Amino acid sequence: MPARGRIWLLGGASVGFALFAYNMFGLAALALAALLLVAGKGARELTLAGVAAAAGLAFVVLNAVDPFDAAVGAYSGVVAAAFAGGAVLAPVPVWRQAVRATAWGAAATGALGLALRGTGFWSELQWSVMHQASTVVREVIERWPNSFPIYDPLVQFFGTAFPALVMLQTLAALALAWQWHQRLAANPLGPPLAPFRQFRFGDHWVWGLVVTLLVWAVPKLAALKGVALNLGLVLSVLYCLRGAAIVAALAGGVGVPVWTLLVVTVIAVALVLPLLLLIPGLWTLGVFDTWLAFRQRRAGQSPVR
Repeated sequence: MPARGRIWLLGGASVGFALFAYNMFGLAALALAALLLVAGKGARELTLAGVAAAAGLAFVVLNAVDPFDAAVGAYSGVVAAAFAGGAVLAPVPVWRQAVRATAWGAAATGALGLALRGTGFWSELQWSVMHQASTVVREVIERWPNSFPIYDPLVQFFGTAFPALVMLQTLAALALAWQWHQRLAANPLGPPLAPFRQFRFGDHWVWGLVVTLLVWAVPKLAALKGVALNLGLVLSVLYCLRGAAIVAALAGGVGVPVWTLLVVTVIAVALVLPLLLLIPGLWTLGVFDTWLAFRQRRAGQSPVR
């Protein structure tokens, strides 16, 4: 995320979020509204909070066309309230604050779904996600008929891994809301996010990858494969981002401009094949940073934390 003053980068991050996590726009808007509401007492903050809340509520209501979208709407309201409330009542670093709010949202939505829809709530969510995924994948196959063999695996994947995808989108939405609140509030609730090149998280999360591999390797734990898939997916994306942050930090240290890295990334995405080599490399770099602390070593600091 960009620093508070770099509005054009913040706008670019918002466009990127809209492209890749459009269904979480309501959450980002509601979280921003809640943050502005509790951060400021002035007319400007209250007006901006009202606009953001109206946009978020409109998005949630208009998009609640199936069980999954309706559940996401309820989840968004709880997460936004928990995120802003936690920032005031029990402030912690933004990363922990976002994870905590996500947990509250998942628990509250699950309890509400169980109360309203009974034990079939989870099955309804899976069916709804798979229906949406099948529609999108079918459109892809109509354009590229040779890709038909991926139809069933992709639909099944989304039907199993949607909790991880929702969590990743939630973290992105809350980070975006936090940075916009930094820009718009006269007295923000805390410091802005650190520059991307400093991105890291607790080293103990590497045990989540160990548990994931263990579940998939032991046949007797097959019933937990769905949980392990979601945990592994979330951690793998975060470790890839950690690896990318290391590359950005090292590149900046030798004078490589940020725009060069962006151009290389766009080319890799367009050509696909380099991307298949880039992602495992970033993941490996992020995981081994747990023990090798590449950025601290380069700065001459002790890697012991």
